[in-house]
Amino acid sequence: MKTAIHCSNAPECCGPCSQAVHHGQTIHISGQIGCHPTSKEIVNTKCVKSQTEQALKNVQAIIEAAGGSMKDIVHCTICLTNMEDHNVVNEVFAKHFPHHQSADKHHPAPAQTCFVVKELPQHAMVQVSAIGCCGGAVPN
Repeated sequence: MKTAIHCSNAPECCGPCSQAVHHGQTIHISGQIGCHPTSKEIVNTKCVKSQTEQALKNVQAIIEAAGGSMKDIVHCTICLTNMEDHNVVNEVFAKHFPHHQSADKHHPAPAQTCFVVKELPQHAMVQVSAIGCCGGAVPN
């Protein structure tokens, strides 16, 4: 059975989809842009670093609402409007996934796919979707 996850600490989706879907032990998080959950505006429209920070804060809020943590993320898909921003995005990822630098085999860095797109919603520079694996029931 699949269950929609709703989190008030992340922006609502701008289409007919869920912020995330929990199925079994897997959480599929819809693409998050650097949109502030309250203002619904892109943070710092000219700074991919700021937008990536906010996108990952949104991912974190959603996975925590589903009962998981950033350590449960196993894969991220990144869409960029400019591949030259990939190194900056990876710097931000390193801060949000610090366990990637440890020798802890039980919490490795998530796998990552990155590609360039022509345009993103609200003229964002980056979008991050994620898949997490965590056990247990979905919180209410």
